[in-house]
Amino acid sequence: MVRMVRWLAGLALLGHPLAAQSSGALLVPLLPATTVEAELLQEWAPPRLQELAGRIQEAARADPEWFRRHVEASTPGEPLPYDARLGVTAEEYREFLALSTTLEFRPVRTVPLTLAPTPTGWRMPDDFAPPSLRGLEIDTVADVIRTSYGVLATRSMVEASDYQRATGRWSGPQWKLETLDPGTLTGVVATFAVGRLEATGHTLLYYNAQEAREGAVVRQAMVFLRLPAR
Repeated sequence: MVRMVRWLAGLALLGHPLAAQSSGALLVPLLPATTVEAELLQEWAPPRLQELAGRIQEAARADPEWFRRHVEASTPGEPLPYDARLGVTAEEYREFLALSTTLEFRPVRTVPLTLAPTPTGWRMPDDFAPPSLRGLEIDTVADVIRTSYGVLATRSMVEASDYQRATGRWSGPQWKLETLDPGTLTGVVATFAVGRLEATGHTLLYYNAQEAREGAVVRQAMVFLRLPAR
């Protein structure tokens, strides 16, 4: 899936932040105490959306400085304003935005997941966890997530919202790390979130991290799981 589609999926997934609360109290009811079979979710988009997103991505690659300025000038959480340099017509851009509401996450297989308890929270062991999560630590005392990409220390609460069309309404804590330098496009952007789906009570666990060097992604990790309701 092209990165523009992933960007849209991220907007639909996370919704709007709220004031932070106690992470330990929030996570204990959501995370399993034993090994569980978790559904691995992958994003799905109709072919037409992928086509339009690919053309917009090509336009962004052709003039990265303009695209960076265009993104910085946009309103956070809102779609980018239309510009002819996006590589699509105004009508196609309206179609692109309309189709973006059809993004969804679908289960592709089940994977075993174990969260090993630690004195300060949990750690993802090297077995019984998807590769992207191995070694990740949830520290509820320091209120941080420790990863190979760095320490995610900025926490907020995600409020359930109708904008979460790709997943369904959910709420829970999220942690972020953002060290990307806008001038050199070098650094890390990472998000870790855990929440409960309103409709079914399932736990969602989402981790997405990218490290870039001079605008090129040098490594990335992304996993999205749906755990049994507790």
